[in-house]
Amino acid sequence: MTGSAGPVRFGHLEFNSPIATWRVERLVRELAGADPRMVVDFGCGLGALLRRIASAAPQARCLGVDIDAELLESARKTTADTGLDDRVSFVEGDASGWEGPAPDLAVCIGASHAWGSTDAALSALAGLVEPGGWVLFADGFWERPPTDAELASMWEGTSADDWHDLAGLTDSAIAAGLRPMRVEAVERSEWDDFESGFLADMESWLVEHPGDPRADEIRARADAHRGYWLRGHRGLLGFAYLTLRRPVMSREIHGTPSPHAVPLG
Repeated sequence: MTGSAGPVRFGHLEFNSPIATWRVERLVRELAGADPRMVVDFGCGLGALLRRIASAAPQARCLGVDIDAELLESARKTTADTGLDDRVSFVEGDASGWEGPAPDLAVCIGASHAWGSTDAALSALAGLVEPGGWVLFADGFWERPPTDAELASMWEGTSADDWHDLAGLTDSAIAAGLRPMRVEAVERSEWDDFESGFLADMESWLVEHPGDPRADEIRARADAHRGYWLRGHRGLLGFAYLTLRRPVMSREIHGTPSPHAVPLG
């Protein structure tokens, strides 16, 4: 028996993170209002947020960075179809080794793992962005300390040290040399919409291909992921968007001289 092409990826989601449309629109409006000229989205995925920023900030050049070649191929096609490919481009590569142009707006949504940890990601982004520039950073945080039983119900290897609480996440940004302009956590409905949309790709495929040779494998994967959500992190793991700025007169970021720093005279 010949199987189908398999479930699509992100066919039911515009963004690969929990976020409501109204929150996206407000964030884009505020960031575009900062008049960015060079925007780099680290872990851009399909580039949906980058395209929205580019549409709202016609003066900006926008660059997406990701290690997923399949997603980048889709991002390039969609960007060309929307007529934004003259200002929006994509690069396959590891964000932690970035040596490209210094952005005045850096975006990192759920991609802190590229640097190994939340703290390392914030420190790196603070050193990359131009003085006076902006960072939109989003990451998980613990709503409360997890118990061992709760951790055991989540992804294998999940540790209480994987995330800060919301105050600790904000403190980490400040320690990196950034100042918080806005700190906001998503509502539970945004998490539910995201997880449901993520799983809908597999569930739709399973409904339409119950006899496919891979059906058992994909069903097990979907059921496991749903368990991590409903029996594990729901109501325990939050997700926050931090709108941050690097001070204009900044000689050092986190103890490391910045090549983009403004001289203090």
